[in-house]
Amino acid sequence: MLEEIHQLPVSKYQLRRGRRSTFLGLLLIFFLSSGCGEPIDLELKYQSRSIINGRPDTNPKHDAVVALTFGGGLCSGTLISPDVIITAAHCARGYSPSAFTIHFGADVNSATTRRISEVWVHPGYIAHSDGTTTNDIAMLRLDSAPPSGVTPIPCLPHSIGVNQSDVGNPMEYVGFGQTENQSVGVKLTVMNNLDWICTQPGGCTVGPGYPASQNTICEDMDPGGPCSGDSGGPAFLVRNGREYVAGLTSYGDEDCLYLGCSTKVDEFEAEIADFVGGILGSSCVDSAICLSGFCVDGVCCDSPCPAVCSVCNAPGSMGTCGPAPDGTPCLDSDKCNGAEICLLQECVAGELLDCNDDNLCTADTCDPQTGCVHEPVDDDTPCPDDDPCNGQEICQAGACVKGDRPPCDDSNPCTEDSCDSTLGCLYENLPDGTACGGDGCGPATCSAGQCQADDPLECDDEDPCTGDWCNPGEGCVRAPAEDGQACGACMICENTRCVYNQDCVLEGGCGCGSKTGSANAGLFGLILAMLALLSRGSLTVKP
Repeated sequence: MLEEIHQLPVSKYQLRRGRRSTFLGLLLIFFLSSGCGEPIDLELKYQSRSIINGRPDTNPKHDAVVALTFGGGLCSGTLISPDVIITAAHCARGYSPSAFTIHFGADVNSATTRRISEVWVHPGYIAHSDGTTTNDIAMLRLDSAPPSGVTPIPCLPHSIGVNQSDVGNPMEYVGFGQTENQSVGVKLTVMNNLDWICTQPGGCTVGPGYPASQNTICEDMDPGGPCSGDSGGPAFLVRNGREYVAGLTSYGDEDCLYLGCSTKVDEFEAEIADFVGGILGSSCVDSAICLSGFCVDGVCCDSPCPAVCSVCNAPGSMGTCGPAPDGTPCLDSDKCNGAEICLLQECVAGELLDCNDDNLCTADTCDPQTGCVHEPVDDDTPCPDDDPCNGQEICQAGACVKGDRPPCDDSNPCTEDSCDSTLGCLYENLPDGTACGGDGCGPATCSAGQCQADDPLECDDEDPCTGDWCNPGEGCVRAPAEDGQACGACMICENTRCVYNQDCVLEGGCGCGSKTGSANAGLFGLILAMLALLSRGSLTVKP
């Protein structure tokens, strides 16, 4: 059975007290069969006109506009945050959350549905006897996430709220209510200009004697406007290029011919913020959770705050777009030209990006989009590190690999060998007297960095055609002199023997002459050679 709707007489041309009605949700009756999924049959209690000259709303952004069915009634609403639907108080008063079904889609019969977990109705809501309402606003909280792809449309903030300069400007009305053909349940849209604003306590008189309550915005119905079933639906206003919910369809004349009024949403910012969250200055990660519709610098902001060196999270002015403090980054799209910062509200260029990674095995460049780029150089490229103690370094796969440690052993038992990373190999003399051997040459100690025998072994065999020395491991060692090496006057070594040099010519002296001299000259030379041998002890003359 259809519920009765309280209706008052209405003049065709003028509304007087008692001749106005709220756009109460259309009463509907559910003709459900025993099976599930049957279409919902929405039947009107009275025949009346609705969104005149309306058309189907195909704007994907308006997926946030929903239909509400409850207790046999139909209203409209808007998703204003990820889990909150805003609508009219006269649609929600007296109903528990379980009474509501929320329909996302263009047609109630094919929509995706959600349920409600919480209902809030403005505690100061009043339905006046003249058909107007005061504080006609309510909010419903979804018990699950909305369908994928549905983006909330924020409420108009009070800081940029509807004012007298908006009178005459277009607004868009959307709802699922009755059409001029008496059909319901399909989302329609119509444009109309804003005609009146009432914010006075006690209400106003608008148009030719129409009453309007405090905090409402109204339009005539030419060329069209909302009607029954559109209650709670949005009146959209575009501000600074962004669409906001500026009004909620509330009341009008009974036949939807002359006047339609909506709740002025920006006047209820505090109540909305208390239920939804997202007040100016509160933390945010997405614009959808901000009542203003702007999440800037991690807080809900009063505007997009697009200017360079403007921020919305400055201490003392959280949520209000203002000058950025000096030192605030103002980076451009070029990562190579330094980190720009704000100074006296101007973006000042920073120092060029230093891409030197101090790695000799990479080629360092800068890409404006990605920043520093470090490409490995060819393998085996030298990468000296000025440390002579770790060998010759070379590049391998972009890394500098150390070489072999250089040997610093000088084979001297009288030095301590080490390597200094700056000076290289160092050989420090051991203290004099340090034992340095006890071998074939006899005991030895260090002296001025040299190993010397304490009692040197005499190895000289007095043979001018041998080289004589002492090897600590072998004792005395004799090495034959090379043939032709001089071993005295006109004497040379030949097969380790000191013999007369037949080619020798002595110059000057008695009997001295040329190679072809007399026998006396040869005899004289032989005598001189023998005297030389005698002087070295190599020849013994017997008496």
